[in-house]
Amino acid sequence: LLALLSSFYAFSILFDNLFVVIMLSVFWALIIFNLDRFMVSTMRPYNNWNKELIKAIPRIVVGILISVIISVPIELQIFKTEVGNIISLDNEKRISVLDETFNPQIEAVVVERKKTEEFFNGLLTLREKYYEEYKCECDGTCGTGIVGRGSECARKKEKYETFLAEIELERVKRDAAVARLNLTESDLRQDLFKKKEVMRSGFSFGLADQIKALNEVNKFATWLIVVIFLMIELAPILTKLLSSTGPYENMIMALEREFESNYLLKLDELNSIRSKNHKLNSIYDNLEMQSKATAYKNALREEQVGNYERIRTELQNKIAK
Repeated sequence: LLALLSSFYAFSILFDNLFVVIMLSVFWALIIFNLDRFMVSTMRPYNNWNKELIKAIPRIVVGILISVIISVPIELQIFKTEVGNIISLDNEKRISVLDETFNPQIEAVVVERKKTEEFFNGLLTLREKYYEEYKCECDGTCGTGIVGRGSECARKKEKYETFLAEIELERVKRDAAVARLNLTESDLRQDLFKKKEVMRSGFSFGLADQIKALNEVNKFATWLIVVIFLMIELAPILTKLLSSTGPYENMIMALEREFESNYLLKLDELNSIRSKNHKLNSIYDNLEMQSKATAYKNALREEQVGNYERIRTELQNKIAK
C-alpha cells in the first residue's frame, strides 16, 4: 500500500494521464509486494545465528533500498509547501541573474546621462557668471569701474552673447543625447522585463527538481520519515530473523523434505530407466552384430558352394572330352 501511494504521487508528476498513472502505480506496488514476499518467505531457520544473519544481510540491504525509494515521493508530498518555496526561491535566483546582466548596462546609461546633465548645468553656471561680469562692468560696479558702455563693457557683452550661442548648440546636443539615453534605458528595461516574463512562464519543475529541493529541507524531519519507512519495511525480516522455529517453519521443512524425497525417487526411477535402456541398447547392438556375422558367413558359404559347383562342372566337361 505504501508503494502504491508513493508511486501514484511520483507518476502523477511525470504523467498527466490518470489511467497510465494508476496502471504504473499498481504495477510498481505488485513488484514491491513480490519482492517483500520473496525476501520473507525464503528465509529459513538454521539454528545458527551467524549463518542466519549472513543469509539475512542481502534481504536487509534490499529492504533498505526499497524503503528509501518508497519514502522519497511520500516526503515530497508531506513537505510539498517547503519544496515549492525552495523551488520558487531558486527560480527567483535564476531571474536575478538577468538583473546582474542588465543592471550594469542601465547604470552605465544613467551615469552617462547624469554626466551630460552636469556638463550642461556647468555651462549654465558659467553663463550666469559671464552675465554678471558683463552687467557689473557696464554698471561700473566691477572691472574698470567706468559707468557706461565702454570698450571693456562691449568686449564682455560680446563674450556673453557668443557664449549664449554656444550654449544653444550645447542645449541641442544635450537634448539629443538625453533623448537617446532615455530611449536606450527604456529599451533595456523593456528587454529585461520581457526576459523575466519569458523565464517565469517557462519555469517547470519535475521529480528531479523536487528531490533536489527536498535535500534542502530540514534533514532531521526527512531522515525521521526514512527511519519510519525502514522500520515498516524491515520489520517482517527482523521478526523472522529473531523468531525461533515454529509450526510454520516445521511445515515448510516437512514439505521441502517431501519434495526432495519425491525428487530423489523420480531421479532414481529415471536413472533405472536409463540403465535399462542402456542394457537393452547393448543387447540390441550385440544381436545386430551377430546377425550381420551370420549373414556374412552364409554369404561366404554360398559363394564357396558356387565355386565348388563351377569347378566340378568344368572337371566333368574335361573328363567327357
